[in-house]
Amino acid sequence: MSAGSGLLVVRAGLERYAFPLAAVDEVVDLGEPGVVPGRLPACRGVVRWRERHLSVLHLGALVEGGTPPDARGDTALVVRLGGHPVALEVDAVEDVVESATAAGGATEAAAGVWQVGGALVTMLDLEALAERLAEQREDG
Repeated sequence: MSAGSGLLVVRAGLERYAFPLAAVDEVVDLGEPGVVPGRLPACRGVVRWRERHLSVLHLGALVEGGTPPDARGDTALVVRLGGHPVALEVDAVEDVVESATAAGGATEAAAGVWQVGGALVTMLDLEALAERLAEQREDG
């Protein structure tokens, strides 16, 4: 995978993650999500975005398979998982970088590890996250 088209670097908890800029529809201020009963542990609720309702999924909880922390982030990335837009809650958007260097191989939810500046960042694989989300829906 090439980082030539740019990366958006975010933080969720103590972890830093990167997304290809082309995969992010929008970065939005995250209002208080409406609570809905659900089976997905990572789901914080729903918000309105462009006349639609989007599920708000805490990024760290989705990657780690847990539940969101009590403290809510105020920023979300709108991305498509399995062809459907969702809002991925993050604690902060840290950087937009034009280039990065691959520093490690892929894992279950990651397309690899990239060196951004002097730090290592996990590049997330949106297809793998979509599969993880589908599995959680089936298990719930």
